[in-house]
Amino acid sequence: MVSESPYFEHILDIGCGTGAQTMTLARKTNAQIFAVDLLAEFLDVLTERATRWGLQDRIAVHKTSMDDLPFPRNFFDMIWSEGAIYHIGFERGLKQWGTLLKRRGYLVASEISWTSNERPQYLTDYWMASYPEIDLISNKMKLIEDCGYIPVGCFTLPNAGWDNYYHPIIKQVALSIAQPINDSTKKSFMETIIDELIIYQRYREFYNYVFYVMQKNEIKSFLTFYGIKCDSERMPAARLRVLLL
Repeated sequence: MVSESPYFEHILDIGCGTGAQTMTLARKTNAQIFAVDLLAEFLDVLTERATRWGLQDRIAVHKTSMDDLPFPRNFFDMIWSEGAIYHIGFERGLKQWGTLLKRRGYLVASEISWTSNERPQYLTDYWMASYPEIDLISNKMKLIEDCGYIPVGCFTLPNAGWDNYYHPIIKQVALSIAQPINDSTKKSFMETIIDELIIYQRYREFYNYVFYVMQKNEIKSFLTFYGIKCDSERMPAARLRVLLL
């Protein structure tokens, strides 16, 4: 989808980390990339990468929280969030970030999801305590529709994807052992990642990160924003579409 969309002007990468996917987005499109993360160390790595590849003019880094993004409404052609939306919750992220998308803009987010209806009780208890929004893929797709998007598709992350995700974080953990962490946010993040990695190695057949691809539903987003209930008697969808043109 990304490589086939040269018309993308602005892409927002939320929770960019050290920027592996940010660099891919920059190379696959001609868009201006806005990369957001809370950890300055990760953004420093991304800045160095962008400079090394001559992409520093097209990648702008922002140290800010994903639930307080300083960007205008209807600005981005695509929002990308890889392994990060759980920090504020899938449903909340879809609703808040959707306001930043242009009409018919795309949102791509990876979300932890059950791949089996049956699983060990210990695993269920762990994830319900850590992230109560974990759910079956089918239920996530329904939620995407309810939040004002058209589901485009989804796919599970291959094992190599997990390795790519955890590898830079493990390096940061190793460094933190030698140099004690004073930043409470970073320390909590590292501890969570270590626990998550151990659980995944034991129970990976029961859950996975799933990439969900969705497109902003212009009519439903319009109705939700203005609190309008659409039915055949009050305001048919066809008439709404004319209003939006």
